[in-house]
Amino acid sequence: MSIIIRQGKPEDISQTKNHLIELWVEHSKHEPDLLDEEKMRNTDAESHYNKCLENPDKNFVFVAEDSGKIVGFLASYIDEIPAFFEHPTILYLDEIFVLPDYRRQGVAQSLILQAENIAKEKGIKRIQARVYTFNTGMHKFLESMGYRAPYATWDKTLE
Repeated sequence: MSIIIRQGKPEDISQTKNHLIELWVEHSKHEPDLLDEEKMRNTDAESHYNKCLENPDKNFVFVAEDSGKIVGFLASYIDEIPAFFEHPTILYLDEIFVLPDYRRQGVAQSLILQAENIAKEKGIKRIQARVYTFNTGMHKFLESMGYRAPYATWDKTLE
């Protein structure tokens, strides 16, 4: 296995769109009050992916490739929050996916390290990953990489 991490390209969508939908559907199964599985299955993943590539100064997609096969990807973007925060420019790790056969082999870590390098190059001091509560494996993984959860988002669906 020889994994390379590279910038995502529009032509990657043919391999990544099913992984992207699989990621969304997995989340909808754990959070059916928030996410509609049927809508996720029918979402135009190509448009979503291409939107991630539209502004290369603020949006980044990295793919992990093994002999031409995309085995993982990470989508991230830069955003600003109020200036009273210590570091108001944030690189958000938005979507991370690795094929099951490639998990626990350093692929996600390599993808995240690539995003961290972009943040360093741009002088960004803060990175944030939004991870659903059910995904305890990702929580532990991010903690092992030095991330912490300083707050939680609380959700309520009104009838």
